[in-house]
Amino acid sequence: MRSAIASLSTNALLAKARAMYADVLTKNNYTELAACRTVSEAVSYLKAHTAYGEAFSGLSNVKLHRARLEAVLKKYMLGKIADLFAYEKALGQELYNIFLLRSDIECILTCADFLDTDSIGDYLLYIPDFFKAHSELDTVPLERARTSTELCEALRGTRYGVLAEPFLNGQTPFSVQTLENILYDYLYTQANKIISENFRGKQREEILNFFRMRADAKMLESICRLKTYYHQGTAIPNGGFFHASLSSFSPQELQAMLHAETAEEVLALVRKTRYGKYLPQGGETVIEEQMQRMQLHINEKNLRFSTCPQVVLLSFVGILENEMHNVTHIIEGVRYALGPEETLPYLILSEDEA
Repeated sequence: MRSAIASLSTNALLAKARAMYADVLTKNNYTELAACRTVSEAVSYLKAHTAYGEAFSGLSNVKLHRARLEAVLKKYMLGKIADLFAYEKALGQELYNIFLLRSDIECILTCADFLDTDSIGDYLLYIPDFFKAHSELDTVPLERARTSTELCEALRGTRYGVLAEPFLNGQTPFSVQTLENILYDYLYTQANKIISENFRGKQREEILNFFRMRADAKMLESICRLKTYYHQGTAIPNGGFFHASLSSFSPQELQAMLHAETAEEVLALVRKTRYGKYLPQGGETVIEEQMQRMQLHINEKNLRFSTCPQVVLLSFVGILENEMHNVTHIIEGVRYALGPEETLPYLILSEDEA
């Protein structure tokens, strides 16, 4: 009986994710949105022709400027993701814990990005209530932090305080890049633990493969940034800053990438791995764009063919996040009066619509 109930619950999860997929934007939606001449016209299009109309239901008919529009859309999108994981939690599943961790980490990194300013950044304005209610962070001292020491002190008493301790005792020089790598390494280590403890067999392996893909993409971004922007050629030390705890790469493949001279050499090595067929064949040089395209292609494949409800849910969340990137990019283009021919080539689209 218990097994039958669990099966019904996970099937409900799969059905919910696939039903919501019907509302994602199409290439035609993107083209028509990019053709809007003003931000107000873009708002009208979203209201009338897309599921984003729901995002404006509680707002008066006031003129939205670009920043306010992006805030409304981002809050709506994060709210949809939070609702999915609240539903997953209600069904007795455990993957929501991984996304609670990720929400905390995004909050910490946003505060770190704005240490030298009088702003708190925008991410904190969008955190859904579901994530806030389950967070152990006190955002007030984090928002007020203006130095790396104040930021790390604000993490004391939380699970992240131990991770920040090397910055406080002078063992590790502080940088946002280093903090990001440490936090994401922790995230994927915990993801591995949560999945291994709560799932079995083929289901566990499929879910692990999803998070391996996410971890590998993040790790490749870190490696390529170091090669490109910090001119660290050969022999980058692993040192726990890359997410080898949850990776599809063999130790030999990882070492080859760490010792590559350039980002282009790293990507050439990646093309020989399981991810090679998902990498775009064009001449994009921005590593973040390469990784976004790779992840979208894998997420689309999972959504269509996976029989694992958790993987379908996770992949749909990845597709939603990519859609938010595309919409934000188009709104920026409309604001600066860029035509569709200048905006559309930079969208991250599925293979069917590219």
